[in-house]
Amino acid sequence: MNVEERYIADVDRLIPRPDIALDVLCLAQDSSSSVAELAKKIEQDPNMTANMLRMANSSYFGHMKEIASLQDIIVRLGLDMVKILAITSASAGILTSPQEAYDLEPRALWNHSHACSILAEIIARYAKLENHYTVYTAALLHDIGKVVLNKPLLAACAVRKTDKKFSSLLELERFMLQTDHARVGAALLAAWGLPDSITIPVARHHSAGGLKPNRLDVKIVSLANFLVESIGIRSLMPADFHFNVDEFLRQNQGSPEVSSFSANMASIMEEFFNRFSGTDMILA
Repeated sequence: MNVEERYIADVDRLIPRPDIALDVLCLAQDSSSSVAELAKKIEQDPNMTANMLRMANSSYFGHMKEIASLQDIIVRLGLDMVKILAITSASAGILTSPQEAYDLEPRALWNHSHACSILAEIIARYAKLENHYTVYTAALLHDIGKVVLNKPLLAACAVRKTDKKFSSLLELERFMLQTDHARVGAALLAAWGLPDSITIPVARHHSAGGLKPNRLDVKIVSLANFLVESIGIRSLMPADFHFNVDEFLRQNQGSPEVSSFSANMASIMEEFFNRFSGTDMILA
């Protein structure tokens, strides 16, 4: 058993496996599955059903006519959006708890993760990457390893006193736990049966610069994470967001390079702020 497997061995006691959301993702990818089958599976989870309807009717989508059923969501928004709504709803319950070891208040991890997922999907679209929903899902879940490592890291820091200065969070995690939240998060998602298209960007969202071969999905998730951290979304309300394109380009020459991003940064960030500011629904 490797280090990551040891940390996720009893994870079901900490993070309930989102079985229905994972089943929905599988059904949505199966060309033989029907709209009725998909709706029946989602309706097995009343919280997911309510959350998906709430999100579908929020200002995020800007619909004039109310979406009243799961069938409406599937028909009017399409299967890819159903996947996004299902995984978003399932993830909200996992990511909203406080993570004391990381100095994250309630909902701070969720706000950061949700912002990353929205921004990553927009960047992916401009970069003409197929399967936007997989990039969205990877970005949404990129920090799920922090939920797993929160208590072990708290305990290790309390026991293993040190005067060592750490240059990054990953360096601290690796010193204390011999692994990091990116690796543990990827191991958890792989154990849940999610594909490499999601687990690899999660595992490498802090190491996109040295990645070989050159994976665009990894760079997009890494860039979205970098941008959201730069903006400080975990502690700001939408009205306080500020992003200066020219200033960012001057100060962040080493950020992950993604095709079409620099040339379209102003449009990408404008769409991001508009969409993220519209996600004011309260998830159950």
